[in-house]
Amino acid sequence: MTTSPATDDGVAPPHSAAPPAQPWSELRLTLGEAADAAALVSWCVREYEDTEAPEFLVDATVIAHDLPKSIRTFIARARLDERPHALVLRGNLVDDELLGATPAHWRSALTPGSRPSSFLLALYACLFGDLFGWATQQDGRVVTDVLPIQGVEHSLVSSSSRQELGWHIEDAFSPYRADYVGLFSLRNPDRVATTLAGVPLDELDERTLDLLFQDRFLIRPDDSHLPVNNSTAQRGSPKFEEIARAVDHPDAVPILTGHRAAPQLRIDGDFSAPADGDEEAGAALETLRKRIDAALYEVVLDAGDVAFIDNRRVVHGRRAFQPRYDGRDRWLKRANITRDLYRSREVRASGDSRILGQR
Repeated sequence: MTTSPATDDGVAPPHSAAPPAQPWSELRLTLGEAADAAALVSWCVREYEDTEAPEFLVDATVIAHDLPKSIRTFIARARLDERPHALVLRGNLVDDELLGATPAHWRSALTPGSRPSSFLLALYACLFGDLFGWATQQDGRVVTDVLPIQGVEHSLVSSSSRQELGWHIEDAFSPYRADYVGLFSLRNPDRVATTLAGVPLDELDERTLDLLFQDRFLIRPDDSHLPVNNSTAQRGSPKFEEIARAVDHPDAVPILTGHRAAPQLRIDGDFSAPADGDEEAGAALETLRKRIDAALYEVVLDAGDVAFIDNRRVVHGRRAFQPRYDGRDRWLKRANITRDLYRSREVRASGDSRILGQR
């Protein structure tokens, strides 16, 4: 389902035309819809301290039903469709002056000017499921930040820049990984592209598919979960012990699960490998890597664009870019969403906790 603004003669402007076989589903908000959503966010800003507040996380699902009906309908219909790789809502309002400078680090990104964007992303997310965060990622925040950090330009985490962020299923190492990943672009002056790709099933032979469905692969946590990428005060915490075990002794898992014709995908291009000595599994994994590389395509999220990526079936990454470090760099808010919060109960401190890894 694609909706685009029309010109005075009823014809959509050329820049908003979608490619013929667009693999994502898109809604372009009218100014009225964007204003109504912003008004609801303004109410949240007055009522709640921030999106991390437990009372907001309890209330958010109900508040989200006051979003414009067109938005709720788009999400309700599109999220049940197996075909789209992502849902993109374009035209949300971002006040660049209020937003202020892009922070130098995610630790300083909880700014007053970015609060409205965090609330809007959270409300949209609640139309898909429940928000959650990781105790081992950005100090346990539910809504996190994606921005370039000086000194880690060539790292394998989202704060890299000159190094391309390789394609991956978010937190592929974990059985509690998100069903959807939400990205809200607050600023993207250089139009840096997000990359996406699904599983190219038609290009895989039966033997390769058989192998990918077997427990013959190791997927380790990505570097964003390591102590070095969290605050210094957090680094001695026991919550990193499980991550260390998953790095040193990962269990063998399948890359594909579920229905053969519409499988769920579990892979990280930089952190997946065959089980030790399993050459047959290694060949299958390499075949899949090449097919995903060939299938990768770009989506540019401009300021005000929100994307919800199907993390069960679609890998995502980001092209390399030259950071500015002048307060005008690319900046996104990010959220993890699960359709079944109870699934992760054994790794949460309580039934109403949203943070995985705090037991």
